[in-house]
Amino acid sequence: MATATGIPSRRRLFRVLPDTAERRRLSLRQIVVLSAIWFAIAYLMNTLGGITIPYLVSALTRPATIAWLGLHFTADKNTYVAILDTAGAIFALVWQPAIGALSDRSRFRIGRRRPYIMVGIAGDVVFLSAMAFVTSYWMLIVVYMLLQMASNTAQGPYQGMLPDQVPDEQRPEASGYYGLLQLIGTIVGFIVIGAVLLPGNHVRLAILSYAAVTAIAGALVVFGMPDVLTTRRDASPLGRAILLSFAIDVKRYRDFAWLMVSRLFFLMAPVGISSFSLNFIQDAFHLSRGAASTQAAILQSGVVVFAAVMSLTAGLAAQRLGKKRLISASCVLGAVGSTLLIFAPSFLLIFLFGCLVGIALGMFLSVDWAFMTDLIPKAEAGRYMGVSNIATVSAGLIARPILGPVIDAFNNGRSSVIGYRVMFGMVAVFFLLALVTLQPVREVRVAQR
Repeated sequence: MATATGIPSRRRLFRVLPDTAERRRLSLRQIVVLSAIWFAIAYLMNTLGGITIPYLVSALTRPATIAWLGLHFTADKNTYVAILDTAGAIFALVWQPAIGALSDRSRFRIGRRRPYIMVGIAGDVVFLSAMAFVTSYWMLIVVYMLLQMASNTAQGPYQGMLPDQVPDEQRPEASGYYGLLQLIGTIVGFIVIGAVLLPGNHVRLAILSYAAVTAIAGALVVFGMPDVLTTRRDASPLGRAILLSFAIDVKRYRDFAWLMVSRLFFLMAPVGISSFSLNFIQDAFHLSRGAASTQAAILQSGVVVFAAVMSLTAGLAAQRLGKKRLISASCVLGAVGSTLLIFAPSFLLIFLFGCLVGIALGMFLSVDWAFMTDLIPKAEAGRYMGVSNIATVSAGLIARPILGPVIDAFNNGRSSVIGYRVMFGMVAVFFLLALVTLQPVREVRVAQR
């Protein structure tokens, strides 16, 4: 059915632009709408992994002694959290680059990214609703894996949608807003989930709020922003394209490859801290699950507030000082904050030193996206941004299985909390490794208009 102007009504509902069209500078409103799913991802994933999953795992599991080759090891809640997150991360690691590459070559009339985002958001709503009613740890694992598959169906194409829309000279500004929206989503999530709903034992309501926020954000992007309509045909076999979605031309895009290695080590640090912060506070200060969730929410909200303050400031500063310098500084500051956390004897000092890590995270997020998009081929933005998610997902895939069992082993059946101090020391090493592996990256300066 066509309108009086001859434009199909479907095109009016789902706006599209040909991939040959010139990218125009976006308004602040457009940047915020385009960033809506970043807000939802932060609201969902940061609080789900940092508070809700540890809360559920603690309620659904009990310590178990494992004997292997004459050695005895107590698997406690930190190990169970690590197993759950690792199972979900495997799906994210494999799925997102493949879907991102598939969206690069898709020729749907409503856009190349939009259909995948719609399917992924619908899956998020379904599986989050199912998670609200799980009654066992193993049911939780299955639902969580399905949630990861749905979420990454949307995220891979969505990340490709960002460089589709933003002109080169606007990337530093847009990157700052993307980082800010993620941090605001995290803050709101910690307040709503950790400080309001979980302390009142409203676990189901907390999880259902994830579904509501995700659905609203998805609708804003799907209906509020145009998508690119692919006009060129790719003659290469689809199977080969998907297999190549996990690979990059290391020789040609050497700087991007090193940046991904550095990104991996950097993100291993905050992922490690946030994954076990609730358990650390509960065990160190002998609190109930509800009281610990409130304290963890206060701690992580404060950390993220400092990160949010730094996000826009550092994003603008990067235009003068350079993105590489800002990320290097964030690595150093993160290592200092993590080292101080080893020796922090009180909640106040833990909060203050954690805020140093938050400032480091804000500096990193403010320029990281812009730095990546400077180094990737624009025609394959979906695939390369999907590859960038390998570093994001692998951070949890590597950090949690290492840190969770280490914490439980050193804690020795909850007779000590030294395992958490060991974890902070290992996190400091992650930050320093990020600094070292960043050095080979050559920065591309994008001319400002």
